[in-house]
Amino acid sequence: MFSQEIIDAIVAAANQHGWPASSLLAVVECETSGKPFEEDNHTPTLLFERHKFYSEMQAHQPSKLKSAIAAGLAIQKWSPKTQYKDQGKSAGRLSLIARARQIDEEVANRAASWGLGQTMGFNAEGLKYANATAMVAELSRGIAEQVDALCREIMHTKLDRFLIAKDFTSFARGYNGSGYAQNHYDTRMQAANTAWERRLASGNYEAKPGKAITLVYQQKLKGLNYNVGNVDGDWGDLTTGACASFQRREGLKVTGHPNAETTDALDRAIAPRPASPERANATADDLAAAGSKTIKAAQKGSTLTKIIVGAGAIGGANTAGVLDKARDVVSQVRVAKGILDSANDVVVGFLPYWWVGAIVVGFVLWRCYGDVIEARLKDHQTGQNLNR
Repeated sequence: MFSQEIIDAIVAAANQHGWPASSLLAVVECETSGKPFEEDNHTPTLLFERHKFYSEMQAHQPSKLKSAIAAGLAIQKWSPKTQYKDQGKSAGRLSLIARARQIDEEVANRAASWGLGQTMGFNAEGLKYANATAMVAELSRGIAEQVDALCREIMHTKLDRFLIAKDFTSFARGYNGSGYAQNHYDTRMQAANTAWERRLASGNYEAKPGKAITLVYQQKLKGLNYNVGNVDGDWGDLTTGACASFQRREGLKVTGHPNAETTDALDRAIAPRPASPERANATADDLAAAGSKTIKAAQKGSTLTKIIVGAGAIGGANTAGVLDKARDVVSQVRVAKGILDSANDVVVGFLPYWWVGAIVVGFVLWRCYGDVIEARLKDHQTGQNLNR
C-alpha cells in the first residue's frame, strides 16, 4: 500500500532524473508494493538470499562459511524449496537476518536486498556507500534515502534508458536477473505502469516534490532573488511560480517542478536575478494602487497615528477608542499586539496627563507603520515576498 509520502518521493525523484514517474512507481510496486520497513518500523524491508550468503561469505569471510552452512543460512545454489521458506512474515525475516548477523553482520547485510527498491547489499560500494552495513543504516533513516538508493542502482546499471522507453522486459532482465520471466517481473511492471499512468493523469493525484528536494530548490531560488515564500520544504504555489520563472529565464522547458535540467541550471547559477527597472523604482503609492493589502493597511494605520497625535494635542479625543481601532489595523500588518498593549500602558501611566501619552504613542506607532511600509517596499524592489 503506497502512502502519499512514498508516492510524492518517487514522483519527485522521477521528475528530477527525467524519468516517467509511472515507470519508477511500477518498479517499486513490483519489488515491495510500497512497503518501506519491516514490522519494527526501523529495518528496511528485506529479503535474505541464502545462496548470496554462501558466495559472499566465501569471498569475504571463508573461515565462517561452515558455520553459516551448519546454521542453515547458506546454500551453494538458489533453491525455491529452501530459499524463502521462513520469510513469509516480517517476524521471520527479522529473525533470519538477526541470526545471519550473529555470524557476520557485514556479510549478512551484503546477502539481502533492502528497502523500497530491494537494493542488494553486495552492490553497496558500486552505489557509493562505504559498505553494505553503511547502506542499510542509510536506508533505515527514511523513505527519501530508500528512493535515492533505487535511483543510484538504476543509473549505475545504466537501466534508465529502458525505464524511459518503458521497455520493461529489458529493464527486468537487468534489474531482476535471468529469472525475471519466471517471476513475471516484466509483465507485472507493464501492468503496474499502465495503472499508474491512469492514476497520475486522472487529476486525483497532484505530484509534489519531497521535502529534501524542495528545501534545496527553495534555498537556491531564494538566493537568486526568486520569491519562494517560506523556506519550509513545502512545494506550494510560490515555489512553483519561482521555479517556472527561473526555467523561463534560463530558456528551459517551463514545468514549475524539479527535473535534472533545472537542477543543473540551478547548480551553475551564481548571480542573483536583477530586478526590473519598474520594480526597482516602485514607490509605496505604486504598490497601494496595485492592491497591496500590507501597504494599504499600514498607510491607514499611519493616518490613525496622526489622529492620535492630534487628539493628544487638542486634549479631547477618546484615546482608548482610537487605540482599539489602531490595534485592529496593526494586526492586519503583523505588528505585534504587544506594541499596542505597551502603548496603552504609556497612556495610562501619563494619566491624568493622558494627552502627553497620546502624543508619545502616536509617534511610536507612526514609526512602526513606517518600518512596515519600508520593509514591504524593499521586498518588492528586490523581488522577495510578493503578493502581500
